[in-house]
Amino acid sequence: MKAVKNAVVLLCATAMATSLAACGGSGKGSDEGGSKGGKLSGDITFQTWNLKNDKYTPYFKDLIKKFETDNPGTHINWVDQPSDGYEQKLSADAAADQLPDIVDAGASMMYMLAKAGVLMDVSKEAPDAEKNYTPGSWKNATFEGNGVEKGVYAFPWYVNDGPQYYNTELMKKCGLDTEKLPKTWDDYFQAANKLTENCKGDYMSTMMGNDMGDLASAGIKIISDDHSKYVFNTPEAVEFLQKFVDLFKKGGIPPEALDAKWSQQADFFQRGSIASMGGSAYSADGFKLNAPDLYKNLAVGPKINDTPHSVTVAYELLGVNQKTKNKPLALAFAQYVTNSKNQLEFDKKAAVFPSSAGTIDDPYFASAASEDSVKGKALKITLDAVKNGRSSRPPEFTDTAGGQYYGEQVALALQGKQSAKDALDKSVDFANKHLKN
Repeated sequence: MKAVKNAVVLLCATAMATSLAACGGSGKGSDEGGSKGGKLSGDITFQTWNLKNDKYTPYFKDLIKKFETDNPGTHINWVDQPSDGYEQKLSADAAADQLPDIVDAGASMMYMLAKAGVLMDVSKEAPDAEKNYTPGSWKNATFEGNGVEKGVYAFPWYVNDGPQYYNTELMKKCGLDTEKLPKTWDDYFQAANKLTENCKGDYMSTMMGNDMGDLASAGIKIISDDHSKYVFNTPEAVEFLQKFVDLFKKGGIPPEALDAKWSQQADFFQRGSIASMGGSAYSADGFKLNAPDLYKNLAVGPKINDTPHSVTVAYELLGVNQKTKNKPLALAFAQYVTNSKNQLEFDKKAAVFPSSAGTIDDPYFASAASEDSVKGKALKITLDAVKNGRSSRPPEFTDTAGGQYYGEQVALALQGKQSAKDALDKSVDFANKHLKN
């Protein structure tokens, strides 16, 4: 109980709250007629994240109207928050006892709320729901340790991932075999070193080991099984990071990539300065429109990976407020939004993928993935990743609790200002200190 109270205090402090009262719910209405299997009634608030716009508003309005028509006496109040400052907004609402009944967020923000004790364990409240979602997505919503009782604290919603794109013209120019795209990290470093030797001023990619996904895809353990401590400073991790340090010294990573605010990877790729970049399954459309010459020489392959499954999958989740005043309605609507039919409809509009069981096999995806085109190949690779993948980043490892710091330490190592071992040791120590809070 002490750990949960401490988490609440920290959550409230993050929001700069003046009161340390327990965080709770803002649900309207009552549980009248809301017992399991009973009639739903009353009001709840459903909050999304940067989704109220010309593209998605009609979808959500129709979705809500259909639900309310099927359940007379219910009202869903849809609110949307901008992307900027969303984590702080959730913290402030939780601290002020104003958290909506249903909230949309990624795993890290959901973990933050679960640690504070303000999210419902849906595996207890809706024990039959697990069968409706893929195993990977259900696992992604499962949190434990550091004051969090093991449970599933949100319903899986949409998913994103993508392949690795390659500029075959640049690869040929630099002596690389375009028929053998890199699959493993050994393949990647071999190709990157060869490209660097043959083509000064060109680069294999902007990857530099500064993301947890890089470590996880190399098979490096990030956190202990009981989630009590970070362990990504093993000799294997040091050896892996050192390869990026050596590549940077040779001029094989663009210096601009060291700037945490730099976001011009796509520009570099479209100009032909880097041979490879990761993207979404639908990035091919953008390349075809914005860089037709590049598109003519575009190849696609899986993300670089030494593990038997994709580790780059990113899940969006819907959490239910532990103190909602209308639990039956909140649980019902969260599962309605995330059911197979509604996920598929949203995926088509948003160019994302489903977490609901079996939906990925719908003819809509299979047909698109069968096309003999860059986009078709990209979709096929991504569908395989979504089916079999999982998220590599522990939900505890947020930007503020280790992500930004780790990136800074890697940048220092690449510049020769500290060793790869020091970068990893410092990052693990920093993350573990935040893990205990």
